[in-house]
Amino acid sequence: MPKISQNFPVEIISVDSAMVFQGMDIGTCKPSKEEQKIVQHHLIDIIEPDKNFNAGIYLDHVEQAVKVIEQNQKIPLFVGGTMMFYKLLLEGMHNFPSDHITRKEIDSLRQKKGETALIDLLKELDSETHKIIDIKNPRRVERALEIIKITKTKLSLLKKKPLKKFLNKKKCLLLGMTEDKTKLDINAKSRIKKIISDGFIEELENLVTTYKLNSLSHSMNSINYKQFLPYLQGKILLDEACSEALSATKKLIKTQLTWMKKFELNYTNNTSDRNDSNLFSDTINTYLRSL
Repeated sequence: MPKISQNFPVEIISVDSAMVFQGMDIGTCKPSKEEQKIVQHHLIDIIEPDKNFNAGIYLDHVEQAVKVIEQNQKIPLFVGGTMMFYKLLLEGMHNFPSDHITRKEIDSLRQKKGETALIDLLKELDSETHKIIDIKNPRRVERALEIIKITKTKLSLLKKKPLKKFLNKKKCLLLGMTEDKTKLDINAKSRIKKIISDGFIEELENLVTTYKLNSLSHSMNSINYKQFLPYLQGKILLDEACSEALSATKKLIKTQLTWMKKFELNYTNNTSDRNDSNLFSDTINTYLRSL
């Protein structure tokens, strides 16, 4: 990306659900401060790790970032691997409201009566949503209840309204970087070794201590943080944490490859190709001349 930023007037918008959290640097392989000085980055370090984060918040920040980039007479370059965010950017979403007081009320109910009470409440308030939602995912249940309580309307009814559009897919150039599956798995294993040698365990311990984080904290459900937190708590061995993190990363890789096929990318190239940046630049030039 540095070469592309030197060839074109771009600013980067991160498409990563973990890099938004402050202090989560090593475990997310966040661009270094030096790299961020080469080209302006947006949607990095925008929220503290003890706060909740969702797609609506992300898209609100994206809208602000795009306005700033356009004011700077630059081109927004979206970079990252959270594929669901790309889907929302390209296809639109229902931008439902959020309220921290309502979230606290729901969290208080969960602490007093448990997750089952929240699931039962969702079934009572909106049986249709209860049937289709992943009730094993507590964050989705809590978010559904939050929306229902704020709007005083069933989520199943709200979802029937038109989607809010963010990007015009027909005017977007979609580029992908991939590699042979075996090489990707090898890279995943090397990445875990590297973050540990770079001080990831110390980073995680500092975050947990500073922000009083636990397994229910949204930030701690990010890959690597979720798998290594039990090790920090003395529940599993380091080798087990590494194995769990590797397994989660491989699943993510598989999911990302599937999404890339669905997006019908304009151009895809292997990460090992040394001419990758030049080929991307040629593709971007051709695209810009067509505008």
